[in-house]
Amino acid sequence: MKHVFQVFARDIRRILAVPMAVVTVLGICAIPALYSWFNVAAFWSPYDNTGNLRVAVVNEDRGASSSAIGRLNIGDQVETSLHDNHQLDWTFMGRQQALDEVRSGTSYAAIIIPVDFSADLMTITTGDFRQPKIEYYVNEKTSPITPRITDTGAGTLERQINSQFVSTVSKTAVEAMSKAAGKASAHADAARRETSNGVDKALDGIDDAEAKLDSLIAAVNDGSAKVDEARVSLSDISGKATKAQTTLNSGIASISDAQNGLTSLSSSLAVKSASASASLSAGSQQANTVIGKASGTVLGAKDRADAAAASAQEAVDANAAIVTTLKDSEFAGTDSGKALIAELEQRGRDGHAAVDAMRTASANVGNSATAIAGAADAIDSANQSTITALQRSQSALGGTATSGLNSALGSFSASATTLSGTLAKVGPAVDEANTALDQLDTTLDRTTKALEGSKRSLAETRTTLSNIDSDMNAASSADTLDRLRSSLGASPDDVAKFVASPTALETHTVYPLNSYGSAVAPMFTNLALWIGAFTLAMMVHLEVDDEGITGLTANQKYLGRWLLLAVLSCLQAVITTTGNLVIGVQAANLPALYLTTMAIGVVYVSIIYALCISFAHVGRGLTVLLTVLQVPGSSGMYPIEMMPKEFQRLYPFLPITHGNNALRETIGGFYGDHYWRYLTTLALFAAAAFLVGMTLRPYLNNLNTMVSERFAATDLLAAEKPVAIHNRYRLDQLLRALNDSEEFHAGITRRAARFERLYPKLKRGALAAGIILPIGLTAFSMTTNEKIGILLAWVIWIVAIITFLVGIEFIYDGIRRQIRLGNMDAAELRDVYRRQRLHRKPLKSLDLLNVTGPASGRTPKHSAAGTGTATKTAAGAAAGASGKEA
Repeated sequence: MKHVFQVFARDIRRILAVPMAVVTVLGICAIPALYSWFNVAAFWSPYDNTGNLRVAVVNEDRGASSSAIGRLNIGDQVETSLHDNHQLDWTFMGRQQALDEVRSGTSYAAIIIPVDFSADLMTITTGDFRQPKIEYYVNEKTSPITPRITDTGAGTLERQINSQFVSTVSKTAVEAMSKAAGKASAHADAARRETSNGVDKALDGIDDAEAKLDSLIAAVNDGSAKVDEARVSLSDISGKATKAQTTLNSGIASISDAQNGLTSLSSSLAVKSASASASLSAGSQQANTVIGKASGTVLGAKDRADAAAASAQEAVDANAAIVTTLKDSEFAGTDSGKALIAELEQRGRDGHAAVDAMRTASANVGNSATAIAGAADAIDSANQSTITALQRSQSALGGTATSGLNSALGSFSASATTLSGTLAKVGPAVDEANTALDQLDTTLDRTTKALEGSKRSLAETRTTLSNIDSDMNAASSADTLDRLRSSLGASPDDVAKFVASPTALETHTVYPLNSYGSAVAPMFTNLALWIGAFTLAMMVHLEVDDEGITGLTANQKYLGRWLLLAVLSCLQAVITTTGNLVIGVQAANLPALYLTTMAIGVVYVSIIYALCISFAHVGRGLTVLLTVLQVPGSSGMYPIEMMPKEFQRLYPFLPITHGNNALRETIGGFYGDHYWRYLTTLALFAAAAFLVGMTLRPYLNNLNTMVSERFAATDLLAAEKPVAIHNRYRLDQLLRALNDSEEFHAGITRRAARFERLYPKLKRGALAAGIILPIGLTAFSMTTNEKIGILLAWVIWIVAIITFLVGIEFIYDGIRRQIRLGNMDAAELRDVYRRQRLHRKPLKSLDLLNVTGPASGRTPKHSAAGTGTATKTAAGAAAGASGKEA
């Protein structure tokens, strides 16, 4: 490092020794800072001056009228509001003048409100809506930013018009509501009292209806019990009638036997006739008793059913009265009131149906009772006839009138047969009565369920009405109506403003900045440091001479000159940062701001220095290319997401990207470890630059020398010949030149002749390809949207052509250098080797100077007799000595 600082100290002394050099260096350090200062100052608050942007406004609106809204002229309202709006320079004029000013650039934009604008807007109240339109003209030629600003102004105007229309409609609606509120306020108390009275009456009616429903349910249950009793009695009738019929049939059989054995069995017939008469009397009496009891039971069930139907009718009438009361109250107008009234009306209809069913069933039971009573009368009549016939038969037997007896027995048999048929009809009558009782029982069961449902509905109605009464009382006690009256009486203007803009945006700024200038300072500061580093590389000799310092290596020279450039870059950073602070750029951490700008400057000068000294003029071109790419690709002004995909891909690989982010942390505020991550990335860029400058550079020396010689040959282009490393020759070339110079010279001559023939063709072909393909790409770009991709392909192709041309020039230069090598004598070859040893590690296995003999000279080229063996020996010994030298 001693030699490095010696080079740096010598450079400082050289600068201080010449006053003009001091002034020049200070100018180099200060002038790039002007780029940052002027741009930051110019962009300090550009949006505060938008009031100077002239925008033409034309109001042709004639207004419109509506019965709902009244007279409305949006154009006049907009014109009035724009007179008080200074965000843009709103200038009112006629249509033709506005269009002329936009075309000429006098006005940046024009807004025209057409004649039927308000009329179209009012169609929203009539149902035949027509979309109102505002005409907007903008001259995009005048500026890239101004159209965006005027677009924002036009959008703001559109929102203002919408807001004004909504405000007008809302104000009209609120005024109508306020008038209605006055009327509602006058009748509110009376309506509340009327509703309360109606609720009280309805509750009283519900109490009466519930009492009647309870008694009706009890009556229906009693009727159901009577039906069960009647069903048991009818079953008994059926059994007794069957038994009586069996007995009667037995008597008829006995009479038949008596007739058959009348002559011989007269005495026996008398006995059997008497027995039959007794049986008929007993059966008739028993049947009449059972049938009479059953008939009474059935008629009792009918009476109960009639009573239940009457009670049900009373309940239906009470329900109808409740419905009438509710319909006459204010409660009927509410949704819950309508639902309750509808449910009660349905219960009333169900009740009517139940009453009709009960009355029908009662009539059927009455008919069954009548049929049973008729059967009893028929049985009694037939029984009396039979008994009379038996008595006549007995009298005939007693009078020994056999022929009369036979006639009497025939009459008795006919009467008994009639009685048996009558008893047979009792069964069907009983079945009909059972069917009627089943219907009555089903009807009573449905009636019970309907009555219980009505009772539940009445209970729910009671609860609802009680809640209504409580709410009305609470509203009265809490002055709810007064608050409603006050709300409806609110200012229509206030309500209109709220409806037009119901929400408010509350902004919370994270990492606030004092101005737009502080926001753009990172980008312009980084560009100033990059330009400053490039200026240093252009103004300062990059190659280091050996004056006053012996034994310098290439890397020591590299680091010595880099140290000077780094110090000057730090001076540039300090000057730039100080000027920014004077302008007003804020700093979250002042020491960090200074240190960060100096670190960024050192990184940039390391990159540019490595490119320029390693690739000479090509490196300067690469530096310019990086400058061009980093302006749009480093997210200095716009978010990188707004850039084309190609720049988004380049974004993380550009040094200024991370320089911008690091400065944003020191200006706006720090977050987590982002600051250190950005500095670490910049350090990696610097490390890569040192790797290129200290390892790759020696291998590019011949190329740089060739380019410098070509530029110098023009007597026009600036060229700096490398002095740190002279033309390098491979070790095998040196050995071949020492071993057999004639053969080496002949081989090089043949190669040069072949290349001379190809050289013009290669150049013409490369130039033709460099022209034809870009023309083709340009034509293709007219048919595709991939403009950036086409542009990058064009640039890559041009770079490839340039690289090819430089390559063939380098090959041509290499052949000429080898020809010069073949023409050197031994002393010149030793001098070449000696110079190359200053920049490379000497050979360990061979010292070329000792092999080639004394340094005083070399036998002339074509008469060297004794050098062949020695040279061959040297060639064999050095064949594998140094692959890098090869």
